[in-house]
This record gives sequence, structure tokens and C-alpha cells, in this order.
Amino acid sequence: MIVFLAMLLVVILIVNVILHVRIYVVYSSGVGPFFFVGLIILTMVALYFKR
Repeated sequence: MIVFLAMLLVVILIVNVILHVRIYVVYSSGVGPFFFVGLIILTMVALYFKR
């Protein structure tokens, strides 16, 4: 029971972090953050397919 509750707490914390990061990206000014996020995703995809 304790392990289940601990895992549930971790999942809730991860979801909260993801939601706050997305809100920050949406509300931040300029187009720079979108290019930065796109560059990170493109790098991850390139490294995945290069493997």
C-alpha cells in the first residue's frame, strides 16, 4: 500500500511539472522558446534514428 501511494505521488508530481513547463512555454514572450523546444525534439529524433 505504501509503495502504491509513493508511486502515485511521483506520478502526480511529474504531471504537475509537465503542466507547469507547458504553461511557461505557452506564456513566455517571443518565438524563441518554440524554436528551442523544436531544436531539442529534432536533436532527440536525430540521435534516435542515428542509433
